[in-house]
Amino acid sequence: MLKNIFMSRNSQVRSGWKIAIVFIFFILITSLTQIITIAIYSLSKFLSDPNSFNNYSGHIDNALNLNTPMGFITMLLQCLCMILSIFIFWKKLDKKPIKNIGLINIKNGYSDLIKGLILGGIALTIVFFILFTTGNIKPIGSLNRPNFNISALTGLILFIFVGINEEMFARGYCFTVLRQSTNKWIAIIVSSIIFAIMHSLNSGISLLSYVNLFLFALLAMYMTIKSKNLWLSIGFHITWNYFEGNVFGFLVSGNEANGIFNVRNTIDNIVNGGKFGPEGGLVVTLVLCLCFLFMWKFYKAKTIN
Repeated sequence: MLKNIFMSRNSQVRSGWKIAIVFIFFILITSLTQIITIAIYSLSKFLSDPNSFNNYSGHIDNALNLNTPMGFITMLLQCLCMILSIFIFWKKLDKKPIKNIGLINIKNGYSDLIKGLILGGIALTIVFFILFTTGNIKPIGSLNRPNFNISALTGLILFIFVGINEEMFARGYCFTVLRQSTNKWIAIIVSSIIFAIMHSLNSGISLLSYVNLFLFALLAMYMTIKSKNLWLSIGFHITWNYFEGNVFGFLVSGNEANGIFNVRNTIDNIVNGGKFGPEGGLVVTLVLCLCFLFMWKFYKAKTIN
């Protein structure tokens, strides 16, 4: 009887447990790597300036900001831990090639990756344009003087890995293992809910933020199903985040980023998303719906011989 809780009729670990095991393993190894990273940082900080420990917690909080080298390294390690967790348990529990969760060879998926990159950049540019022309945001400084800095590069590297790891987990692993034990529509809905819930600890999250995160997940899932691989949604995810944070300087799901341009809300409201950033606002709801329409009307999957 107890075995039935964990195992299905065909003696496979149940989908929910597979997802839970991957996520718990991810949390454990991420916590371990963060402890080691913070310990190394703290030791180097103490050796260079012993008085820095007078405000130790403040130094750690500042160091973990995404715009700092420490924050960049910590977030990058977190992404790598998720990717590693998926690889280990897909091979261990399902014993199938990684292409079965949608991560096909880049030689076959590069065109979808490029299309996704273009669509994500255009989508966020439309978000910026609507918010700017309606007066919901205003630039910090002049738009004629872009601020090119190292964050433009480190942010791109980081969001490449964020796009890959989140798509591999939500649209790749979660959807695929859920599909093993339930119908497609339930797998789509549940994996999209999981994606939205993953952002629960982000600053400024609201009900509309959850709705938009769920819509984003549904759109990425639609891209994955139509293209029959993850590269289209990975590309879209990368430039969506990158343009949001490191190009236009919005908050990215509540996280600060150093943009080539930087803007701030004229007043926090339901249109611009307030403290969560555009993803907590109605403009993103509109743009995501337009992306659904574009995918339905114009996207044609590449035929792979």
